[in-house]
Amino acid sequence: MRILSFYFGHDANLTLLEEGEVVCVLEKERLTRRKHDAGPMDLAAILERYGWTPASIDLVVFNPYLRPAKDGAVLALEIEGERYDERPDYKEDGWCGPPEGRMSRHRIRLFGRRYEALAVDHHLAHAAGALFTSPFEEAGILSADGSGDLRACAMAWGAGNRIHEIEYGWGYEKKRMQLNIGAVWASLGEYNFGMKRLEGAGKLMGLASYGTPREEIVEVLREQMLYYPYAPFQTFRFGRGDELALDPADPFAQDVCASLQRLTTDLFLEAARRLKKRRPVEHVVLTGGCAMNCIANTAVHRSGLFASTWVPAQPHDGGLSLGQALFVWHHVLGRPRTPRPLSPYLGTDVGGIRGAWAGEIVRHLLEGKSVGLCYGRAESGPRALGHRSILLDPRIVDGKERLNREVKQREWYRPYAPMVLGGDWGVPGKYMSYIVPVAAHGVPAVTHVDGTTRPQILEEGDDPFLLALLRLWREKTGCALLLNTSFNCQEPLVDTIEQARATWRRTGLDVLVTPEGIEVKGAAGGQ
Repeated sequence: MRILSFYFGHDANLTLLEEGEVVCVLEKERLTRRKHDAGPMDLAAILERYGWTPASIDLVVFNPYLRPAKDGAVLALEIEGERYDERPDYKEDGWCGPPEGRMSRHRIRLFGRRYEALAVDHHLAHAAGALFTSPFEEAGILSADGSGDLRACAMAWGAGNRIHEIEYGWGYEKKRMQLNIGAVWASLGEYNFGMKRLEGAGKLMGLASYGTPREEIVEVLREQMLYYPYAPFQTFRFGRGDELALDPADPFAQDVCASLQRLTTDLFLEAARRLKKRRPVEHVVLTGGCAMNCIANTAVHRSGLFASTWVPAQPHDGGLSLGQALFVWHHVLGRPRTPRPLSPYLGTDVGGIRGAWAGEIVRHLLEGKSVGLCYGRAESGPRALGHRSILLDPRIVDGKERLNREVKQREWYRPYAPMVLGGDWGVPGKYMSYIVPVAAHGVPAVTHVDGTTRPQILEEGDDPFLLALLRLWREKTGCALLLNTSFNCQEPLVDTIEQARATWRRTGLDVLVTPEGIEVKGAAGGQ
């Protein structure tokens, strides 16, 4: 059984699933080099790349919401059958029911052929992708983002190979209000800080730690989340005239972000309590773009409501094709599931590197050099997890400033994060989705202003090269952490060796490590 699944909204992506095993998850931005790229992908070329033919596809899974690509390309779906979003109850406030109410069966025409197909709702795909890649047999599910398929929040629960129920709105829609956390983060970034809409939330989360929450700001933001999520923050209500622009260095701007973070955390905890009351599950998984908010995730994890929590490697829209495919494989087709984390390394494969190179890499790091790694299969999801990463000694006092200046060209208030050896960190942090206190570890380059960091925790059974590298680093330094940031510079994560080498050459990155070897600037054979 071969399944082709695609999502062509922003952060467009495609999954190939064979007998329930993931062949690949590809995000369009990695291929086109346009951040958050939307619209159709070159399906024929991708099938050929992985040895599939149109005749070998058994089932197609899709979301009917489409966007034109940034180059103007448009895909018009030729489908037969009523879509789930055309049903009379589709816009019903607070809709709650079995997933069958938010999926539909079709015939679709692709490659000049007709296939059996299923359409899957946005938040249902988020929910399935989170549960079916988690280590839990049964769990509640909270999904929140800037809205997909007209909904911004959903609550669900599932067990084994089934999602049993999904409800939209976190209880707010029944009051004819649409709670939209994600859109307010994006709107604040776009309209008040002048950022690109899909890039503001992650940046402002870092700025929030510089400010202090203020209740009067929290209440204005709460009103915005319920009624005006796509509008600018109303600065005039705080005596600032008609000027919407906010400067990250302005204490008021920092307090606005801190207040937005406080409100977001409170809403996550409120939803978690409501979920626990409705369904007394032991575990919860968090997903949707808002589940990239490490502070809110950590608050839910430490709330005492659940034995444990989980955030998938790809909670954002870039994981929707995977969620769609897994929903059909498990829930619709009834195929059994063994609860276990799914490897995040599901993208382009550039080949392996030699384990013996760990010693040379450590030597370069001890000399204070920055090292770019590009090997194996690319990470699926928004976080670099070692295969497309830049490493640096986290003990370097000005390491953050140096990376910002010489390589990443990032805003001064954005923190860096580490990969760390497993231990009692108190969070399930495989994918940099939670925060932990780290100020006492003497690693200033990865210590945020609030004394925390969001770690990638590596344990036995994880990537053997990275484990060997971290163990050797600890042996040489006594430090179990390495700064790990995404291998890019104002671009999507590098995907190929050629892209990695191009970024190495045009930035101040010192060392490049690929399957083709270790290259050092200024050395024989280096740039």
